[in-house]
Amino acid sequence: MAPHVRSCPLQFTCATPNLSKLFLQLPPSCRSFHASPRTQSIVLVAHDAVTGLHSLTGLPWAYTIPLFALTLRTTLILPLSIYQRRANRKQASLVPIVQSWRHALQHETMREVGHLGPVVAQNTLLRKLRRKRNEIYRRWGCGLWKNYLGLAQVPVFLVTMEALRAMAGAQQGWWGMITGSRNVGADTDALLTADGLTGTALIPVEISFATEGALWFPNLLLADPQLLLPFMLSGAILLNLFGHKPVALGLWQTRFRRSMGIVALAIGPIMIPVPSALVLYWVSSSMLAYGQSLLLERLMPIKKPVMPCKPKRPMKSGLGLPEERKP
Repeated sequence: MAPHVRSCPLQFTCATPNLSKLFLQLPPSCRSFHASPRTQSIVLVAHDAVTGLHSLTGLPWAYTIPLFALTLRTTLILPLSIYQRRANRKQASLVPIVQSWRHALQHETMREVGHLGPVVAQNTLLRKLRRKRNEIYRRWGCGLWKNYLGLAQVPVFLVTMEALRAMAGAQQGWWGMITGSRNVGADTDALLTADGLTGTALIPVEISFATEGALWFPNLLLADPQLLLPFMLSGAILLNLFGHKPVALGLWQTRFRRSMGIVALAIGPIMIPVPSALVLYWVSSSMLAYGQSLLLERLMPIKKPVMPCKPKRPMKSGLGLPEERKP
């Protein structure tokens, strides 16, 4: 009697169609392959987070959107800001050590390139000072790259704004203009399912936006009828730029801040036709950013660094430094 050895392969081949059919019936978010680009998948994560918070709290969208901005800032952005603030405080405390190397580097520069003239000597000295400063900061764990950790909030902000734009039914957003992609929530977007390509939108328009506004903007799908939110946004951005303690800035830093002030004034008129949901989130995020900066300035102040004493008759180094020139 021949042994029965083909029962397992036959069972496997019979179960394969049922398994494939069951796999294709899963929603798109549960599978690793669907027709949406990778950038839209990131936007879907933000959409799920916003709608999840709305379902969890039961609050109207006019209060859920600022609460979501607060949640993002306290969970993602605030830890980075504290880490950056600690690095800035350490850098300020190391200024005397960096300045103490100036005299030694001046003598070294004069020995090496002093015969080439004051311009070459000054440029060489500045280059040596920057290299020594980076070396000291790196040794103490406060490299200059940590000063740019605040830029990490930009992609988080853009992804959230793109999710709200799709939920509000806006046809074009800055994420789409930057990436050149089509609207995530458009009805013409194709979705791969077990039945083939369908026209179901990945992020449908949130109908409850029309009834869950507040105060003078009851409909979050429409622009602010009183035009208050756009100009509140301009004021919030200006407050972030000029509402802090005055600090000494360089020439280019001053020009950049003034240029951003002009951009902030122009943002208000630009955002007039934008749905209120997007402007509300931007205003909430800007005001929370200003409050966070005030909180860090109060709880983690950066002390003014100790600067070296200036003698009444400074010694001439021969480098033509600005402080050695006569007024």
